[in-house]
Amino acid sequence: MELDRENVEIGIIRRCTPLEGKRVLEVGCGDGRVTALLSEEAGDLVAIDPDGQSIVEAREHIKGVDFRVGSGETLEFDNESFDLVMFTMSLHHHRDCEKALREAHRVLKREGQLILLEPALDGEIQRLFHLFTDETEGIEGALDAINDSQFYIEHCETFTKNWVFEDSEELYEYHFEHYGDSRSNGSIIGSINELLGERMDERPIVVRDKITIFSMRKKIEGGKNGEENTEDETL
Repeated sequence: MELDRENVEIGIIRRCTPLEGKRVLEVGCGDGRVTALLSEEAGDLVAIDPDGQSIVEAREHIKGVDFRVGSGETLEFDNESFDLVMFTMSLHHHRDCEKALREAHRVLKREGQLILLEPALDGEIQRLFHLFTDETEGIEGALDAINDSQFYIEHCETFTKNWVFEDSEELYEYHFEHYGDSRSNGSIIGSINELLGERMDERPIVVRDKITIFSMRKKIEGGKNGEENTEDETL
């Protein structure tokens, strides 16, 4: 399986923020797919994830990054110690999204930037994921937390990237392994086939992922800029 071979995601991130020379914290790095791209430009990169095994794998393959086991809800860093905090498809996985954003606000410098990438509910990949575990409540909770946070939205856009599977067997195998479900679950296989239709007979199979990126800044009390952007960009 190839994920985003065109590097659409990192291209969008680069358009939203220059990375050169910045101290960056990535929250929810997983096995380091995005981290590896960030590390090429960031001045100092710390990446955390609650899954210890993912951190072990990331350390083995990516050098020059400070990988740590950790959660966005309890960041072990000093106040105002990062230029940029980034949640890569991870805010909706937190039990308390509001607390995670408060922690991001705490560790960001006054002029720092918060970047959030969150899945769109109507994206094809997300609809496939929902056949195994429905993340609707978590995603909607993350969006509510964003709108109620101590940040204002300076830019927001939705984009798509492609997941490319060699054939239907690879597509089935990836999803069943990822979610630990049994291939004997015929009802899920039927739902996958129905969702993607005739594309299940194609080689390769291209499935579109739909993502929203938010670029955010700290609200400044009495600051005109924050007040205006908060009203204009609320989702």
